[in-house]
Amino acid sequence: MKIVQILTSSLDCPAFIAAHRQQPQDFTRRRQLTFKNLVLFLLNQPRTALQTELDQFYRVLNQASVETQVVTAQAFSKARNKLKPEVFESLNQALQQQIDSLGLRQTWRGLRVLAVDGSSVHLPLEPAMGRFFGLHGEQPTARLSALHDVMDGQTLHSLIVPAEVDERDCAHLHLAHLPANSLTLFDRGYPGHWLFALFEQQQRHFLMRLPRGYNAQVKQFLQSGQVEDTQFFAASHPEARLFCTEAGVDPAAQLKLRLVRVELASGESEVLVTSLLDRQAFPVTVFADIYHRRWGIETDYRRLKQTLCLDNFSGRSVVAVKQDFHAGQLLKNLTLLMHHLLQPVIEQRHKERKLRWKVNFTQGVSRLKNTLIDLLVRPCAQGLVNVMKLMANSLSAVRPGRSFPRQRKRLASRGCEGYKPTR
Repeated sequence: MKIVQILTSSLDCPAFIAAHRQQPQDFTRRRQLTFKNLVLFLLNQPRTALQTELDQFYRVLNQASVETQVVTAQAFSKARNKLKPEVFESLNQALQQQIDSLGLRQTWRGLRVLAVDGSSVHLPLEPAMGRFFGLHGEQPTARLSALHDVMDGQTLHSLIVPAEVDERDCAHLHLAHLPANSLTLFDRGYPGHWLFALFEQQQRHFLMRLPRGYNAQVKQFLQSGQVEDTQFFAASHPEARLFCTEAGVDPAAQLKLRLVRVELASGESEVLVTSLLDRQAFPVTVFADIYHRRWGIETDYRRLKQTLCLDNFSGRSVVAVKQDFHAGQLLKNLTLLMHHLLQPVIEQRHKERKLRWKVNFTQGVSRLKNTLIDLLVRPCAQGLVNVMKLMANSLSAVRPGRSFPRQRKRLASRGCEGYKPTR
């Protein structure tokens, strides 16, 4: 309940409202679409026809017995332009701070394990989208990037930027949000001397997969047959030195890093590089398992795109796209937090079963539809208990070790844009 109260108090705070409205005069008159109502509506997964969603939202908000048209879709579309998308990022930061204060974080060998990865999303076919985010082919497309806690599924910081922004540039923007005593996992698209140097500068740790031909040192390490080695890395290429200068790090500095060989089930070897140099605290045998946990951020994008239907935006403007993206991240984090709190109860209940069980994410999100409005407008301990009981009865088995061949080419699954599904 304390986390619910933190979010509620923010939405009622005049200073918070003033910081997240576009103009000083916005949200000053008493209207149906108040600052708080607008934020709650966007958090309530409006994925079907807007007028239907609004009528249902106000029925729940006003505890009415029947639906009536309190606000029109046109009024909502006009009002949302007064709301800064950063409001959901601020609410997420408040949520993360509360999780920290309650001691709910999990660690691995004393470190929080995070992951950074990027993705992309197709946007509505509007000229403004192409001008702001750029085009991929003829389709407006945005770059997504996230800083993700792989231990509890929380997204600490997320970006939706023009497609021309590189994934490594996004990683640079995430660095300011890295907690102390953390290890960040990256795939083989990220390694660069300037990024290694930034992590050392900020006294943070990383673990990255290197391309097999990254440089002569990596090639020699692979040929040597060694399992691990500690070497000094330097920015020898002119382009690498230029990147270091642009990032504000010394291009002449040599970095002491550790190379680790991981043998895959296919018989192929992959090379990891890490700033964790203590071989006693971090033996070579632990790296294959911890790097595999990077897959959690891939699963997180699947939740955002498939379960939360990210590309089914509730508006066709740049502001609407940003609002939907960040609102989806906050809703996902709230759902996963509830799952995390329920997990000890579920494990105790099903401790005699062969497989481990967890809350089904799709069911968890569905349970918050409309219920979240009540929890944030009329905080009630019994209401929270009821929704968590429903979540605890909607479980999925955890089946470790499952793998499926990746389908490189498949038919597009997007429906006809502009037509909303029924509720």
